[in-house]
Amino acid sequence: MQINSAKSAVLVTLFLASTAVAFAAPKPQPAILDDGRLDKQWFSTDGEFREDDDIDYLWVSPGFDIAGKTLGFVAWPQVKFIGEKAHERDVRDRRLADQMNADMAEAFKDAFGRAFGDRIQLDGKPTLRVEGRIVDCSTGSDAAKILVGFGAGAGNTTIDVRFVDVATGNVVAGFHHRVVSGTDWSTTDSKFFDWLDETADKLSKTGFAELYRKGDRVRN
Repeated sequence: MQINSAKSAVLVTLFLASTAVAFAAPKPQPAILDDGRLDKQWFSTDGEFREDDDIDYLWVSPGFDIAGKTLGFVAWPQVKFIGEKAHERDVRDRRLADQMNADMAEAFKDAFGRAFGDRIQLDGKPTLRVEGRIVDCSTGSDAAKILVGFGAGAGNTTIDVRFVDVATGNVVAGFHHRVVSGTDWSTTDSKFFDWLDETADKLSKTGFAELYRKGDRVRN
């Protein structure tokens, strides 16, 4: 009986330990994500990022709602590539990034204005400042596009966008996303800005908080 009791105690202990592991809180996300292209500190938050079908990394603070805010879209700073592949980018990549960068603030203002309509204000003293930056850009490989096809050698552009409460200076929402294109220029004149229009429309219809709630936790 004593041996059976000892075995039972061991089994109970193992069961409780396995249960504790199963229900343990998920490990905190690393401070650097997306192969170094996403620095969580830029968003000034310890919250976790989640993914949506149209947004790679999304973070929204509890209770955030864009409705009723006056948005100010500020010019994006000079492009500075970050991440593990930053050293691989050449003159063509930087030229493309600079050309896109000049239009970003106005493009976001236009897309959000059309998507949200009179639920937001674009004129007047901003209560919400929208800031962004390009963190990576590649025109891709012409040789791979021609010789391989099927998406090989595709170009891409990766951005950070954050929404800052002007009164407090706190970041209240933000996202990080990479748009992939099969040709040098479609990232600029079609793929990227098509994605922007579609994403603004989706955020308008679903809402920042709900889209974040439904998203899956990203791991890397």
